[in-house]
Amino acid sequence: MAVKFFKNAYKGNANESVAINPAHVVSVWEAIYVSPDTNEVSTTTNLFTVTGQTFQIDETFLEVCARLNEV
Repeated sequence: MAVKFFKNAYKGNANESVAINPAHVVSVWEAIYVSPDTNEVSTTTNLFTVTGQTFQIDETFLEVCARLNEV
């Protein structure tokens, strides 16, 4: 199993890294994220997996797509 490591945009996890198996990713999209603490607006890349989980990633949409497609 080859996994790709990304920086997790979701705050409140044990660490900032998330390992994703590219074979389990169903779709990738960008979304607007508004911080509930500061009302700061930013863009996140979201990954939806076959198990129904959604991950918010700090890397750009194009960076994520390129890394998921690496051999």
